[in-house]
Amino acid sequence: MKITGFEFRTVSIPFLPTIQEYFGQEYPTTIVMVHTDEGITGLGESNSSHGSNITDSEDSLVERYVGKSIWDIDLSSEGFTLQSAFYDIAGQALGVPAYKLIGPKYRDSVELAYWSPAMPTENTVAEAKRAADLGFRVHKLKARSATIVETARLVQEECGPDFEIRVDPNTEFGDLETGIRLANELLPYNIEVYEDPIKFEDLSWYKELRKHTDVPVARHIGSASEILENIRADAVDAMNTFGNVTGLRRSAAVCEAADIPIWVQVFAFGCCVASTFAAHMVCTIPNCTMPIDELPHIRVDDLSGGSMDLSNGAINLTDAPGLGITLDMDAVEKYRIR
Repeated sequence: MKITGFEFRTVSIPFLPTIQEYFGQEYPTTIVMVHTDEGITGLGESNSSHGSNITDSEDSLVERYVGKSIWDIDLSSEGFTLQSAFYDIAGQALGVPAYKLIGPKYRDSVELAYWSPAMPTENTVAEAKRAADLGFRVHKLKARSATIVETARLVQEECGPDFEIRVDPNTEFGDLETGIRLANELLPYNIEVYEDPIKFEDLSWYKELRKHTDVPVARHIGSASEILENIRADAVDAMNTFGNVTGLRRSAAVCEAADIPIWVQVFAFGCCVASTFAAHMVCTIPNCTMPIDELPHIRVDDLSGGSMDLSNGAINLTDAPGLGITLDMDAVEKYRIR
């Protein structure tokens, strides 16, 4: 079975109104359709939000892949976008779901975290209530030091003590003293994890932070070697990681050896394509037990036309061949920008 060509659809799907208002940016992505001489098409998705687009590389993609057999490609080592499409093609050809070509399945459903940008406390609480009502059990907050404690208190008051908060200030809590103070002030409010709270030029800060709080501390790292460095420095309780199939499984194995749970943020702001492929990857990783940061649910449309089973805060995988989803082409055209 040989690759015969590529099609691209760049789309810009609005975020939910409140998130769109406070996030303040568009985040287009490009759907990639890889065609074969046996009539099977595989789906991938590329990040097109920062001034580049995979369509700029169409000539090189054609030169590298057109005429090549899918069975002569090392699927596990390709980049995420084409990897998704190639696993989709191979799974469809063999009549098996993509995950079966990656590894044994450890879970039928892959939980997702809800997400919101930094916004006024009342808006964050309203989004948390929406998340809880939809069945999400973790809400990731882009946190600010001035408001995070009061926000966490009100979220727990609104959503109940079992609803968890993932605090992610992108190191903006700054110094170690502030990081420790806020961690301990947040402790009563069911903080699932404290992700990259302070600067990390010196990993001794993270080791010291862990000594002075019971809130689990996490880093967002993609390199297995850097993950190992953090583990050896006693700097982490959990890890947010990313990568293609080979890289993600390598990083996960390092964490598993240290008995550290992980979650992933492979693509984040994708539609059904990237999110579903991430779920196929994650269901094969035993220690990926935390809800992942893939966010099709914060847009007004996921482009799946209902073919992606997202309910109760999770992508529920089926045994349909390949990715097991189809695109709603009417929706694709509605949001298409090129």
